[in-house]
Amino acid sequence: MIWIIMGIALILFLWLLYGYSMNFFLKTENYTINSPRIAKSFKAVLLADLHSASFGKKNEKLIRMIDKESPDLILMAGDMVVKNGKKLCVTKGFLTALSNKYPVYYSPGNHEIRMPDYEEYKNFLRDLGITYLENEQVYLPEYDLTITGLDLPEYYYHKCWQKRTFTKDTMDQTAGFNTQKGCQLLLAHNPEYIPVYRQWGAEITCSGHLHGGIMILPFLGGVLSPSLRLFPTYDQGVFREDGAVHIVSRGLGLHHLKFRFFNTPELSVINFTCTRGLK
Repeated sequence: MIWIIMGIALILFLWLLYGYSMNFFLKTENYTINSPRIAKSFKAVLLADLHSASFGKKNEKLIRMIDKESPDLILMAGDMVVKNGKKLCVTKGFLTALSNKYPVYYSPGNHEIRMPDYEEYKNFLRDLGITYLENEQVYLPEYDLTITGLDLPEYYYHKCWQKRTFTKDTMDQTAGFNTQKGCQLLLAHNPEYIPVYRQWGAEITCSGHLHGGIMILPFLGGVLSPSLRLFPTYDQGVFREDGAVHIVSRGLGLHHLKFRFFNTPELSVINFTCTRGLK
């Protein structure tokens, strides 16, 4: 009997060791979006859910991977920090390095908005020249692209048994009315409301938050969302619905649960291809 127990314990230990080790196997995922709505082609790197993690000393590995892609701009879909501000210096150093090289557009997640020194953090970002979008829009005429950053109140980050109603009217009141100036790209940390984002007019949505569902199973996808919902619809990858494109990153780091199963951290590279004028 003791050997059976020891065998089970060993298998469990190896399984957890595997899940923890997956945090260090950072992978680049490439996505292509063809659109007649943008003025010219460009490349963006999407970062989400770093949670103040470090890939190499001072995030040198992550920075090298970004530099290798030579992006035209950086998109950040929230939770680059943790809510208690732990290891904030790691994120600050990383953002300083990026902002010296690339235009950065950053929208908050549920961890940023709960930081005790949130105002100081926002001022730091803006001093770096990072465009921090709290329910704001910025228009990039060279691409004919509007980037909107959704700052979703903490109320809408809820557990699955807590009822929340999020409608287009709520979206209008939160993010403002969609100006429809050029192609509309929405940075929205929580992908749970993707159908509403689409109704609002987002042609491209970039999200994170779900960490790939912790475990990814064949044919079933991500297993568990932060709201404790099993097999969330928008778990990770690309979703194309009604002419809109939604990209959900598996994220870079983790917060409470430090395990990933069949679910490597993700550096998202998005190639935007202009098809304007093509048949």
